[in-house]
Amino acid sequence: MNKTFESLERRAFHSFWNDGLLDLMLGLVLLVMGLAWWQGVPVFGAVFPAACMAMWYPLRRRLVEPRLGFVEFSGQRVGKVRRFRVGLIGFLAGAMVIGLLVLALWQSAILARPAEWIAGFPLVLLAIPALLFALFTKCKRFLWYALLMLLAAVGLVINALEPYAGLLACGVVISVSGGVLLVRFLAQYPRAEAASE
Repeated sequence: MNKTFESLERRAFHSFWNDGLLDLMLGLVLLVMGLAWWQGVPVFGAVFPAACMAMWYPLRRRLVEPRLGFVEFSGQRVGKVRRFRVGLIGFLAGAMVIGLLVLALWQSAILARPAEWIAGFPLVLLAIPALLFALFTKCKRFLWYALLMLLAAVGLVINALEPYAGLLACGVVISVSGGVLLVRFLAQYPRAEAASE
């Protein structure tokens, strides 16, 4: 019975992420970071991911839960999620600091031009949490997002492009993917009160 419950919980946890909201927010983060880098205001691009993370839960409660209800996972699963979240926030905070340092080196007179691979560095830093998230949730599309970001990073280096080009390109693709998933989800699952009319 316990194994049956664990299997059901695993499936529920996997489907918990299939509404597309997180995908859309990841795409928007990449777009805003790319625009901020392009326009020379990288601080805004560094602050926006934290704002997006803070907005995800209220948006989920407003858009998803009225359609599917609230899922309460076991204490063990909640603990795993909490540890993963803390680790991910720590990684993202560290990546943000490293990214700002890389940007400062990129634009400083200390190094006229850092190594060419640095152009792909921001996307590599963002691909790592997408890969970890894919492994943690078993949502394969995040694996594809991570692969897309890594390929874009390589493309930036090979073509000697600025980092914002890759951020914008990946942001558009992931935003569209997330938007399509979210629209399908909203169409498939009307709000509980609307369905009962």
